[in-house]
Amino acid sequence: MITRKLVIVSTLVFIFVAWLSFCTGKDQRKYVDGQAREGHALAKKHCVSCHLVPEAEWLNKTTWANYVLPKMGELVGFRHLGMNHYVGTGKTDLMTLEEWNKITHYYLAQSPAEPLPRENKSPSIHIGMEGFHTTIPAFSNSQPVTTMVKIDTLSKSVFFGDGLSQQLYVSDPTFTTVDSFPVGVGISNLVIKEKKLMVLTMGVLQPSDLKIGQLLSIDKNSGKSTILLDSLQRPVHASYADLNNDGREDIVICEFGNITGQLSWFENLDEGGFRKHILRPLPGAIRTEIRDINNDGLKDIIAMMAQGDEGIFLFKNQGGGKFLEERLLHFPPTYGSNYFEMVDMNGDGYADILATNGDNGDYPPILKAYHGIRVYLNNKQNKFEEALFLPMNGAGKAMAVDFDKDGDLDIASISFFPDHESIPAEGFILWMNSGQNVFNPFSFREVSEGNWISMDTGDFNGDAMPDIVIGNADFGAGIRQQKAMKHDKGNASSLIMLQNKY
Repeated sequence: MITRKLVIVSTLVFIFVAWLSFCTGKDQRKYVDGQAREGHALAKKHCVSCHLVPEAEWLNKTTWANYVLPKMGELVGFRHLGMNHYVGTGKTDLMTLEEWNKITHYYLAQSPAEPLPRENKSPSIHIGMEGFHTTIPAFSNSQPVTTMVKIDTLSKSVFFGDGLSQQLYVSDPTFTTVDSFPVGVGISNLVIKEKKLMVLTMGVLQPSDLKIGQLLSIDKNSGKSTILLDSLQRPVHASYADLNNDGREDIVICEFGNITGQLSWFENLDEGGFRKHILRPLPGAIRTEIRDINNDGLKDIIAMMAQGDEGIFLFKNQGGGKFLEERLLHFPPTYGSNYFEMVDMNGDGYADILATNGDNGDYPPILKAYHGIRVYLNNKQNKFEEALFLPMNGAGKAMAVDFDKDGDLDIASISFFPDHESIPAEGFILWMNSGQNVFNPFSFREVSEGNWISMDTGDFNGDAMPDIVIGNADFGAGIRQQKAMKHDKGNASSLIMLQNKY
């Protein structure tokens, strides 16, 4: 169980981890006044879990004043009364009210009025994907919330889950027939096995600490579902492997949560059932991969953490069910980390990291110059350095696949928070690799007709070419209004199929 002190400290990390370290050397920045300088020093002092400090310029003044600082203040013991006025709640000994006021002064005095623009201009997106045929299936729900899409290459089927209707649908590529299985609210992950479907549901769509998520096993033939795990805290991803070499498949669950949460592995017991082992008792676990990264014969866990202390972590298998945590990459809390995958991007035989950051839903969205897709290359000793940045507002997921079969990896990507006004094509971008770390962006005409929240790649029609499916979500929360993706029932389509014709 997370202690109250740990929750407070982790929450402080949630706000204060950021871009640069100023622990050594002379501070060369220019401050508007002495109080701002002192406030910056106090911010550094209270980042007790690491040596990173958030830079005021990474958010605009309105976001700091109306959203981030009031939330941070409440969590560390200061109630916001408006007009940048705070009072103590008596629940913290981390700092005094005077210190807190100096910290807030620093962020409000030094932050820009408007979000900072990108230093380099984004490449123009070419509308038209000559190698792909776009199909908008007529199937839809009254309010599509397609939180999960999955291509099953073996059965030539497309699975997609609607988090609102509580259904898991399965269709052939032509959508001539569509079958469904009842599942819980907020389906977030699907793993397809020979005879069963492993379905993970959050239990709730909005940020929450409720422990009502479930892992279901659904028989493909009968449709009967069995609850394998319940009381999960807003789980968003599951991975499967024998982690302790006992011949039984274990499960790693990302319980993203909200204020609290955890990354855990569930040991498959000989007598039946599972035993939970917490790897990291903090919120924000969003995705894992299981692989023997150091070639010692034991399966390790690589995980992305968001929600504050963002980064990618290696949980090195020590044998006997024990894991040693090691941070591979460290990101600022403003990043909005949301997806990663291990893939050999440069063909040297070592797994690199492809990652996206673009979650923009914690407060009214603003454009952030650092949102996008990044590639971190492996130095062949499992140390990773950034080698590529593809700017993309609100980037939500990126998958590396050789779509045109020319021998190098291209990148398919989606955004739930694109720049709707200036770059609506950012909703989906296919980055075609032309070599020498040059990726040319392409999109399609109908991209602006949906809110793209889920994506998968794979051969869904049996022609040995990788296709793409992207899922549409309309949360009815003013993200944007659906426009042209309407059919006979007047509903927006649940997804779009991009069939590879290369």
